[in-house]
Amino acid sequence: MTSPATIVAPTAAAVEVTGLSKHFGAVRALQDVTLSVPAGSLTAVMGENGAGKSTLMKILAGLDTPTTGIVRVNGEQVRRYDPATLLSRHRVALVPQELALAQDRTVAENIMLGVEPGSRPFPHRRRIDERAAELLARLGLRVDPRRSIRQLDAASQQLVIIARSLAREARLVILDEPTSILSPAESERLFEVIRSLQADGVTMLYVSHRMPEVFALSQHIHVLRDGRHVGHWSTADVTPDQVVAAMVGRELAAEFSRHDTPAPVATATPRLRLRGVSGTGFTGVELDVAPGEVVGVAGLPDSGRIELLRAIFGADPVTGGELSLDGEEFTARSPRDAIAARVAYLPGERRQQGILPTMSVADNVNILTLSRRQRFGLLRRRALRRDADARARDLRVKTSTTAQGITQLSGGNQQKALLARWLSIEPRLMLLDEPTRGVDVGAKAEIYRLFRNLADKGVTIVVSSSDLPELLTVSDRIAVMAAGALVGVIPAAEATEEKVMALATGAHTMKEKA
Repeated sequence: MTSPATIVAPTAAAVEVTGLSKHFGAVRALQDVTLSVPAGSLTAVMGENGAGKSTLMKILAGLDTPTTGIVRVNGEQVRRYDPATLLSRHRVALVPQELALAQDRTVAENIMLGVEPGSRPFPHRRRIDERAAELLARLGLRVDPRRSIRQLDAASQQLVIIARSLAREARLVILDEPTSILSPAESERLFEVIRSLQADGVTMLYVSHRMPEVFALSQHIHVLRDGRHVGHWSTADVTPDQVVAAMVGRELAAEFSRHDTPAPVATATPRLRLRGVSGTGFTGVELDVAPGEVVGVAGLPDSGRIELLRAIFGADPVTGGELSLDGEEFTARSPRDAIAARVAYLPGERRQQGILPTMSVADNVNILTLSRRQRFGLLRRRALRRDADARARDLRVKTSTTAQGITQLSGGNQQKALLARWLSIEPRLMLLDEPTRGVDVGAKAEIYRLFRNLADKGVTIVVSSSDLPELLTVSDRIAVMAAGALVGVIPAAEATEEKVMALATGAHTMKEKA
């Protein structure tokens, strides 16, 4: 990743926020926030989950209304908070973390929706496609505008949303966790687009938990903590450690690292044994994982690492080979079989496959253990509430009450609630896919410490992640997959990002042939 472009600080402010507060009943999401965003800059907004970043961005995009305070965009005070007004009058557009596109429409229709050339009953199809093609070319996206949007990968869909913002002549673009679902190559492609837009004078607000990209792209960094604005720096004048300390209110030591503890000793009876295991997207995997061991699984998106975890859990079929748990043959025909064997699985897509969005925090946490709190066929609600409160407290889930809806929690706290759910079955094996995706550094540290504590108690953990620094931090060994095969296992003490990527991309075979 290249270093940020040198940009002369403009005198004008694209956005000025003064004394901004937002209350949801007794919850104070924002408290007296004052900050300024220079025109033409890329300004990062950082903070732990629940710090108020999303609330601030929603207000700036017109999706929410402040309780008190003033927002000015290019010197003009915002008086009406709705997305249409913020976009049409103030030229502010939001590129959300969750891609919001009409999947049954074409690329061009998604880009030009609401601003189609021609009359509303009779839009001019050819001009729609031509204008969409112009915007796609500006972003370097070579795709037929007449294709269905559902045929595009996540990175391309994200660029379509940016193109839609440009079609509406947005001059302030808010990017909310834009790389959370992208591969490293896709992220670099997005960064090139961001730099190009900034060169054209577009101001950007960039919300991310990923320090390397924030320091590579931004000129300014603002930090929120507990709803308050606690710091602002020019990026060139601050270090990542200083930003982290401002985010969490303390220095964050690497006490969760596995590197300073002896690796678990391989036992005659592994907790998990795979012998020639094959399934959808992978084949012939052989691996032993000891009790209390943390094994990271690295690989590109098409490597089979995600499918391997799903097959072990019974979400996808195993088509060949043998699996055993603690020396006993084990093949889960369904997730129900895995749960009965005390095998947990945390999916990477939290919103689609993890949380139950219409239910409370308590119900999400207790869903696997309801039978324990039944009497004569009736649920003992008070006991269930006590269980949920205790588990949420153990994992430091920040919630005013476990009776509130889980969608009201920040992403990091939703993730901790899901972990609390799986800990309720007292797992002996945990299969975790992207366990800290969209989670801030403070919550990451708590989750890493949880891994360490569980491993110390003998729980076996298999972590699939696209975040190599994460795998290097938490793992005892790293298993690398490529093109559906396990191509190497590296002790964490010997592993580097370069070694892992050489295996994951096949570069090691090129060196061997040379």
